[in-house]
Amino acid sequence: MNIIMKVTLAIYNFFVGDIVILIGVTATMLILALINKVDGLEPLRDRMGAILIVGVLATLVLSEARGIATSERSASIR
Repeated sequence: MNIIMKVTLAIYNFFVGDIVILIGVTATMLILALINKVDGLEPLRDRMGAILIVGVLATLVLSEARGIATSERSASIR
């Protein structure tokens, strides 16, 4: 069982590396799928590319800001 966890963690760290990125991109994809499936959201289908770009960009900015805040906090402790 230990080897399975190590392999899973290695794959996760290789592809994602940060849980914020994983959750943000997954949420963006779910929103795009919802827009694509729900007829009431049809007017947003023309803007799906922009929603994808904004969603992923916001996720990356949030992840980077979190990393900077963590490094600043650990630097002030020293």
